[in-house]
Amino acid sequence: MSGDLKGTKIGCREGDCGACTVLVGELIHDQVRYRSMTSCLMAIGNAHGKHIVTVEGINSGELTPVQQSIVDEGGTQCGFCTVGL
Repeated sequence: MSGDLKGTKIGCREGDCGACTVLVGELIHDQVRYRSMTSCLMAIGNAHGKHIVTVEGINSGELTPVQQSIVDEGGTQCGFCTVGL
């Protein structure tokens, strides 16, 4: 399965570019709370017991109006807000 996940890229390996940003969910008081993290700086042991969401996991099947505008106009992003978009 991991071979099918091609959206999260290792970029700088220093946490600078944000191309590897993922959402990390943790169960707190019976609610899953998410925060964004750069996966290149996250030790694999810190993923234990967490819900990790890559860019593939937030795809709704259709582009949002903002995403479509970026496609239509040939826009690019640095990578950090791509996941949040």
